[in-house]
Parts: sequence; structure tokens; C-alpha cells
Amino acid sequence: MRGTAFSAAFCCAYVWALATNHPLFLYYPLHGDFRWGMQPLLTSAQASGPAMAWYGIVATASLLAVCATLCVPRRLSGRLTPYLWLFPVGAMLGCAFLLRRFF
Repeated sequence: MRGTAFSAAFCCAYVWALATNHPLFLYYPLHGDFRWGMQPLLTSAQASGPAMAWYGIVATASLLAVCATLCVPRRLSGRLTPYLWLFPVGAMLGCAFLLRRFF
């Protein structure tokens, strides 16, 4: 039943990380560099391309979901099972709301 708690926590943590822009790291694909948090590359000459925050947001959500899963008792996790479908639907609606300016 730990998978149920992880799924629910990941959906909530992903929307939070996306809304607050808290990636664990940034990835610069042109250079293959990783930087912790929102730390940019050292010089503007190195930063010839944009950074990708999505990998860091997924890592942040995964880390928070694992921590939440370890804190949730198994009996409470079992009670979430009938309502588990609400979490991904809510996360999709939350992400669509946050990204509405791109549509």
C-alpha cells in the first residue's frame, strides 16, 4: 500500500514544485552541466543555452513523495485507495491552470 501514498504525495508535490519553481537542480543540455537549485552557470559565455528545470522538478517531487510515504501509516494509506484517482486529476488541473498562459 505504500505505492498509493507515494502516488498521492507525488501528484501534490509536483504541482507544488511547479507552482513555486523549486527544482532540485538545473540541467544545461548544450553543455551537459547540472547545477543545484536555481544556481546559474558561472559566466554568461558558458550559458549559451537555456536551462531545463523539468528534471529537477520531477526529482524534487520524487524526494518529497518518498519522505511523505515514509511518514504515512499503512492503515491510512489503505484508506486512500478508493480516492486515488482524484490526485492525478487534480494535479492535471493544477498544472493546466499554472501553464494557462502558454495555451
